[in-house]
Amino acid sequence: MGIFIRNIRPIGASSEINLRFSDGRIAAHSQSGNQTLTGEREIDGQGKLAIPGFINAHTHLGMVLFRGLADDVPLQEWLEKHVWPLEKLLQPEDIYWCTLLGIAEGIRSGTTAFIDMYMHNEQVARAAEESGVRVLLANGMIAASLQENGTSELAKTEALIRQCHGQANGRIQVSVSPHAVYTCSEDVIRAGVEMAHKYNTTIHTHVSETRSEVEDWKARTGSSPVEYLHDLGVFSVPTLAAHCVHVDSDDRAILADHPVTVAHCPKSNAKLGSGIAPVRAMLKAGVRVAIGTDGAASNNRLDMVEELRASWMLQRATHEDPSCLDSAKVVSMAVNAARSLFGLPEDGFSEGSPADLVLFNTDQIHTTPPHDSAAMLAYAIDSRDVTDVYVDGKALLKNGELRTIDEERVKSEVRRLLHRLNNK
Repeated sequence: MGIFIRNIRPIGASSEINLRFSDGRIAAHSQSGNQTLTGEREIDGQGKLAIPGFINAHTHLGMVLFRGLADDVPLQEWLEKHVWPLEKLLQPEDIYWCTLLGIAEGIRSGTTAFIDMYMHNEQVARAAEESGVRVLLANGMIAASLQENGTSELAKTEALIRQCHGQANGRIQVSVSPHAVYTCSEDVIRAGVEMAHKYNTTIHTHVSETRSEVEDWKARTGSSPVEYLHDLGVFSVPTLAAHCVHVDSDDRAILADHPVTVAHCPKSNAKLGSGIAPVRAMLKAGVRVAIGTDGAASNNRLDMVEELRASWMLQRATHEDPSCLDSAKVVSMAVNAARSLFGLPEDGFSEGSPADLVLFNTDQIHTTPPHDSAAMLAYAIDSRDVTDVYVDGKALLKNGELRTIDEERVKSEVRRLLHRLNNK
């Protein structure tokens, strides 16, 4: 019989509905007041706003370890002098605990799926399987050539695909991930495209994050990073292009004409001084734009509610236009835009869809009165209003309590890890 949830209000719906979960899927739905649906367990969702979950379209979950480390320095200095030296000291088990911490933070803010790029990905998959979330994970390849270390990086990615792609009843999937144009050679990127085609999977890469990246790349090759990736055939497969802060009209036309999803990371881009992505222009050109947090080291939160709020704030301030990026659009960016990369239907509450659900308590001072549900989520709701999170019909958060992660143990293990690194 499954779980029967009564009286929830989906974003944009004119009335409340009932849902029944069975075998990890939405088995049926009806209008509120219709009592023909039943379940083994019944939950009253009266007053709860419902979404099928945020998708964090670009992050590095294990980098929660570096939250608050060298916060106020430029990107390259931050990476080369602070992050990369410490990363070399990390063991696989370290990534497991740090990833669990990042997942727990995401669940608490209503995230059901993460598009992640990091290392020791078997441990990322382990954390995702145990916690119950969806993850599209990737080994971020940094390789100067096939001969130098590209072949080994590609072999590592292929082994990851064979081991983890489709794991946990499809909740865990794997992308091919050349880190960026400036960290991977042409032959490595081309080989990555071939691998993505071979395994019918996606590509995840950083694109045009900083002005200097774009200017340097144009000076070196005569092409923008977007044009360069297009010429190498990257966009012949579904691609997650992280950042795209500095993309011109030609770049936007290329992105719009191919199966590319841009991951807009407003807080990270602002914090690192990278700029404000031209989201309005990308959307106008027909580019699919989703929202991601980036890693906690450059954000410093994995809170998708904050992220969607930063998205409309920065666009409206930049364009001096209060109609720029309206509430319904920004919510759709955070909830729907990256669903296709997981093979999920865009209508997350249709019968047969995976039983993914996030409930928000709207009986709060800051959510009263409840005029418009999309506006409430975009402008008023706080991540602390998240009460329940389900993925495949399994409760990951129930009445504000994490059900699949031992929160205190995870925090303790990450503190212990940091102590060890500080005493190296």
